[in-house]
Amino acid sequence: METVTFFWDIKRSWTINRCQKISTLSKGFLSVSMTSFMKKIVPFTFVLLWALFIALPASGQDQQQGSENSLLPEIDPQDIEIRSQFKAQFPGLRRQPILGFDPTPRVYQIDPNRTPYLEDRDQAVADLEVSNLSRPAPPEYTPFHYSSDINAFARMGIGSYLSPEAQFWGVSRISDKSYVGGNFDYSSSDGHLQNQASSFRFVDANGQFVTKLSSEGKLSFTGGYANSFNQLPNYGSGGPIPDNARKTYSGFRLGAGFDHHKNTVTGWKVRANVRYFNTGLDNAGSLLTQESEERVFNISVAKQWAGSHPNEVFTIKGGTNGGNYEHNTSSGIINDSWITARGGVGYERLFNYQTQLSADAQIFYIDNPFRDNIYFGPSVVVEQTITDMLSVKLQAKGRPTVTTLEDHQTQNRFLGTDDRLQHSYRINGSAEVQVAHDKLGSLDVGIRYENTSNDPVYARDRNNLGTSVLDFYGIAYLDTYTIGAYANATHQLVPERLWFDAKIYWQSPKVQGGGRTPYEEKVGISSTFRARFFDRLTIELWGDYIGSRETFRTNSTLSGYVITGSRAEMNITKNVGAYVKFVNILNQDYQVWQGYAERPFQVYGGLTVKL
Repeated sequence: METVTFFWDIKRSWTINRCQKISTLSKGFLSVSMTSFMKKIVPFTFVLLWALFIALPASGQDQQQGSENSLLPEIDPQDIEIRSQFKAQFPGLRRQPILGFDPTPRVYQIDPNRTPYLEDRDQAVADLEVSNLSRPAPPEYTPFHYSSDINAFARMGIGSYLSPEAQFWGVSRISDKSYVGGNFDYSSSDGHLQNQASSFRFVDANGQFVTKLSSEGKLSFTGGYANSFNQLPNYGSGGPIPDNARKTYSGFRLGAGFDHHKNTVTGWKVRANVRYFNTGLDNAGSLLTQESEERVFNISVAKQWAGSHPNEVFTIKGGTNGGNYEHNTSSGIINDSWITARGGVGYERLFNYQTQLSADAQIFYIDNPFRDNIYFGPSVVVEQTITDMLSVKLQAKGRPTVTTLEDHQTQNRFLGTDDRLQHSYRINGSAEVQVAHDKLGSLDVGIRYENTSNDPVYARDRNNLGTSVLDFYGIAYLDTYTIGAYANATHQLVPERLWFDAKIYWQSPKVQGGGRTPYEEKVGISSTFRARFFDRLTIELWGDYIGSRETFRTNSTLSGYVITGSRAEMNITKNVGAYVKFVNILNQDYQVWQGYAERPFQVYGGLTVKL
């Protein structure tokens, strides 16, 4: 600070002297001698050099002290090289280098000859479970279980009129990818009628094997066997049917299925099955003894894939089913065949998460000994959710069908064995309103209409011996229609304790041209009540009412009847229990088919086993 002050004083002195000279010149002094000027400048020059000499050491000292306190790295000029790939090294400094560059930078270029990647619709949405975006349905609730988790269940007992019964079902997992299951039903009786033979036996067994081939493929096999018989009614002396005549039924069925799905929607379904059925009339004399055989096959293929909207599914499907039957009667052999081929498309979609649409359109080709034709088979189902408790369902459908020989014999066990089969075309529609109540019950009310061309009905008016006594039932094909209304109700009065369901229906079955459809009632009621007062005790009551029916061509009317029954089951241990069952408690005398009185009041008792 002293040096700077001195310099400032010298400069100020020189400035004052300079100003005085200028003032003297302005007064008239026009010349100044060189000697006098040098005398003035030499002292000033000497003082300026001396001040600079003193200031330089101080400046260097400040610069050295500033470099020691600086945060910048020390860089050797020899380390600077920008003409080649180089990365500077800074010892003790943990950060990326600030000098250097990469002379070969990565440049992303697009091949002009590339094949563009285009994702089709299947690839875009196949892995999206679009169907699961819909409103989830509540899990199905079953209030009464005999056991929560079991692998096998069996019920074995015996009733009055020497009537044993047995039911069994079970499932077992072979591995984490395969399981096997099956069921068995048996019932028989020594006979309940006093004046005629009325014994019977019904046996039916089924099995299934399913294995998972991969994460997308599943293979299944099914099989079944049936063997039954029943005595035919005796209509007194002179009747065409002997006392010991009976019908026998036997057969087997085999099936296979393959499923290949990429997800819950997209995939293939393939089904194939065959059935063999044999029925015969034994011990009926040379004129009435006869036998029939039937072979039926079915093949179907369906392809499904998801659309771009919630719960939107497209389906293409096709298949064929056919059969061959042979009647061996006293008058000769009848050998006929029939076939039904079909193909079409299906569509499903959920609109606005409230309207579920399911539509189907197929073309059918039929062929039987009486005609061949092409039919259009549409199907539409619309379900509209109005509120959480209220929904409406509308459906309409048209299909050609054929009832097989086995189906006819199962429905009417007093049917003859020489009937020829034909196709029927059935159109039906219905409108239904469903009201749900807090997941504890529901009420369904609806109306329906059905129109059937070539509808098979049963008539007991044939006589192979030419007498006036009626014998077997036969099949007649008529055009029929039915208009009806119905109501279904189910409710848990006390959750897990008291529960009931009931159905009541009214219908008007008519034959085109006049008359009622044979063996069809106008009014019917069905109800069931279950109670579990204790954890070990379950009581079940049921009752059915069938209104009066009319026969075909005999101008007879079968009276209506009420059938009631009950069953109580007690669990003795965790795996063993006992039951008692009452059938036809009111001891009603009724006939399902004209000419054969059904069983009166019976009592059953037995054991149950759960594993």
